Amino acid sequence: MSDDDHELRSRLERLASSAGDPPEHGLERIAARRHRRLHRRRGAVATAAVLAVLIATLPLLTGKRSDHDTVTASASVTPAGIPAEVPSTIEVRCEPTGIVVPVASVRPQRDGLHIRVVNSLPGPTSVAVGDTTGWSSGPITVETGMKDVRVPVPPGVLSIGCDIAGVPDRRQVNLVDTPGYYETPTLACDEGEQVVVNNLPIEPATASITDAVRVGLAAYDPSGDGLTAPRGYPSARLGDPTDDPVVAVTRDHDVVAFAHVRGAGGSTSAPWTTIVKLQACSTRFAPDASAVATTTTTTTAPGLTPPA
Repeated sequence: MSDDDHELRSRLERLASSAGDPPEHGLERIAARRHRRLHRRRGAVATAAVLAVLIATLPLLTGKRSDHDTVTASASVTPAGIPAEVPSTIEVRCEPTGIVVPVASVRPQRDGLHIRVVNSLPGPTSVAVGDTTGWSSGPITVETGMKDVRVPVPPGVLSIGCDIAGVPDRRQVNLVDTPGYYETPTLACDEGEQVVVNNLPIEPATASITDAVRVGLAAYDPSGDGLTAPRGYPSARLGDPTDDPVVAVTRDHDVVAFAHVRGAGGSTSAPWTTIVKLQACSTRFAPDASAVATTTTTTTAPGLTPPA
């Protein structure tokens, strides 16, 4: 080593000594310190990275969200303010302590109001449905146990009940036609073209309401075709409970007459003996001469009189 090199080394050692390293370690100590500082920096950077990851994932691990997160409601939860769906069948419980109707509103089905009657009484009871317009199902007998009943009552405020120990017990229910099934049955002619005939006899009496109308209207409708239930509801059927049994007479898909049918003494059950009222379109429901000999009309109205 030259004198110049020796002098440079002495100066470097003095500098190292002034930096706090013991002189005996010399330049080797400076290199070691630099290596340790670089190692510490790299360790600090790695530690900071790990902490950043932990901080970011902490809300997920604990199940908590920050105040800025958006929470989406489950699709299975009904939003606040939206009412529950109105049921399509109403349950009526006839119990010794009185009638129980769990809901205040019900919607009809395609063939009318569906009622499930649960009779917990020791014997049969009488169930009835009516509305504010005067429509009535009449009494429906239900034995002890459960019975499903269907009635073609129009939508609106209804009275539903059963007899408890011989005393009628009623509850008020709203029939809400949300599907829009019901349409008031009407004739296919203006009111000025409609006529009424009363008390057309049915001879012989019969248990079939359609056969009864065919016999009673033989002078007016000898074919006897097109006899259906009045289509208040699209799937209404003849024989549904009502205190006014009616058969609709159709021609070419138009309703041209309504025949109100009764049994002996005005009974609303078979055997049928009389068409107590016939509402008809006079221009489309004319009498037929070939059938007059087998039909007698006790009371008629102008415009709908069978020929002599």
